Amino acid sequence: MATVALYRIAVINAAIAFCLMFIAFASPYWYKSWTRVFSPFGNIGMWHICLNGYIKPRDPVMKSYVGCWWIHSTEFEDIVDKIMPVWFRFMQAFTIIVLFADLFGMAFGLLYLTDGLKAKLYKNRPRMFFINSGLMLGAAFLVFIIALVFAEMSKDDDWMPRPWMNYLSWSYGLCVLSGFLSALSGMCYFVLGLVYKDKEEHGDPGVTSAAELAAKRRQLEKQDEAMRSQPSMMAELDPPLSLQGVKYRQPHYQQQPAYQDKTDYGKAPPGKAPSVTGSQSRVGESVV
Repeated sequence: MATVALYRIAVINAAIAFCLMFIAFASPYWYKSWTRVFSPFGNIGMWHICLNGYIKPRDPVMKSYVGCWWIHSTEFEDIVDKIMPVWFRFMQAFTIIVLFADLFGMAFGLLYLTDGLKAKLYKNRPRMFFINSGLMLGAAFLVFIIALVFAEMSKDDDWMPRPWMNYLSWSYGLCVLSGFLSALSGMCYFVLGLVYKDKEEHGDPGVTSAAELAAKRRQLEKQDEAMRSQPSMMAELDPPLSLQGVKYRQPHYQQQPAYQDKTDYGKAPPGKAPSVTGSQSRVGESVV
């Protein structure tokens, strides 16, 4: 069934997109310096940074930062605006939103497999699939913004020194790949919503599992038994022919034209035989 295939593609892609985004979210290799060259910058992620002797420009103290730290550590109080400019903080917020959107899109899709939660959550099946589609497509759109802005701003000399010695690493690639999978999942959810909306508008909500088919069959059987157990209801369902618009006609043989001829025979005066020709003509007339 096409709907089953679309559902599987949507859920599988949503799950993979969530896993990839989670790895990208937690890993510190969005932007990295080449290992064969010396650079005061090591690598950075959304929440982790490694520095190799980084010194803030025009710092009178000339403090050097060495080692790997959580990006919100108090160690970076003096350079927090340097390593986390406004655009970078927006990227952090967008990655959090994308992660939760992928999570809910995957979770709502998996809940469709459980009969109890499905009956509560998917009462309006098209609307729920459209919600899942909005979550996944929204995540894909935010990933597109993250990928575009991060790639462009990584070339800025005011952020990290010597950008020609740095490159976008595999964490950034996983984020971009998760966006493509989120878009594919969202499109599948959207098509499912359109399919079920069309079925409901045409009076066919559709059956997607053997359990639903068996439940529907049992319901029809119970209705049939209830109708059979009530003769008055069956009588109402089968009205006489006259009430159904069929005009009842009495057959010709019940008019008994031949008996009329026999009566004529009985009324003939004694001693006088009845006219056979007349009776035949009458019979002929009655038949005609």
